[in-house]
Amino acid sequence: MPEGLVAALLFSCKMRRMLMVDAYALNRLILRLYREGREVALGSYQAWALEQLQSLLTFDSAWWGNVAADPPALHNVFLHNCDESILREYAPWLEQDFFSAALLASPGVAVNMSDLTTRARYVRTALYRRLGRRFKVEWSLGTLLIEPASSLSEFLTVWRHDRERPFSESERQIKELLMPHLVEMHRAVRLRHFLKIPNVINREWAVVDARGILHEASPAFIALMRALWPHWRGSALPEPLLTSVCAGQAYLSSELRLDVTPCGHLRYLSPRLDGVLTQLSPRQGEVATRYAAGETYSTIASSLSLSPATVRNHLAHCFRKLGVNNKTELVRRLEGKA
Repeated sequence: MPEGLVAALLFSCKMRRMLMVDAYALNRLILRLYREGREVALGSYQAWALEQLQSLLTFDSAWWGNVAADPPALHNVFLHNCDESILREYAPWLEQDFFSAALLASPGVAVNMSDLTTRARYVRTALYRRLGRRFKVEWSLGTLLIEPASSLSEFLTVWRHDRERPFSESERQIKELLMPHLVEMHRAVRLRHFLKIPNVINREWAVVDARGILHEASPAFIALMRALWPHWRGSALPEPLLTSVCAGQAYLSSELRLDVTPCGHLRYLSPRLDGVLTQLSPRQGEVATRYAAGETYSTIASSLSLSPATVRNHLAHCFRKLGVNNKTELVRRLEGKA
């Protein structure tokens, strides 16, 4: 066999072995996230997860939090090996940050600073002169994920302080592959925390901070918000809810009744079980109650002096407001079992 071919085969085998080692290491880390992460306390999860990440991807500092695109704003940022003053100093620069813009433009894709600009250009930017040099942000590698139904977002950016050690393409790929697992486990830890709270779990629920920014929300809660406020698309609660929720008080209106349960720096929102019908108009509530009790469209229409088409229209509104899809789910909602 020609010497060149032997060398090529040996190199190919070596590369395959390297890839296998990387794949096995990646798989072990993912398993560790799910097996051990579920036992980690909510307040400790991010520090613990970053420690695990260091086994495959070395970095010197990091920030991990939530970001809103409209208007641009950071929320609930966890800092690793970085002074908290960066949050105050960075705020005026958010809209000028080319790296942040790249994350928002490519959800799910790990962005390597070295793919966006040269180091020579970066060190000449005002962002580097004012912030990067001070906080030792020499190289950045970040990823942002957006939950489509609620527009909730979560980002994690890691930094290196050594200007001679940019992140590699293989490290970018590792970060991209791991990010969904880091975020999903963070979500699972949050949900486990709130599921332990007695007497607050409902089909419609949300977790917000003191400013009314959503951290978690069930699909039924999102459907309810959009039914009541059709133009609502933000990552913050609809404006009418903010005053009560930010004050930590229950919200009451003719259409909606929400309980607010404080949980540290977060708040758990849920419709009260005895308040389901307050989400409906009096006529819609009557139609829904009769339909759930087994009456037909025509029977309801005759009893209430309505047309069957109007009854169907009322029920369609009821289904949308209550976040249900069929009669069985409607019955369970009215009974307070879902």
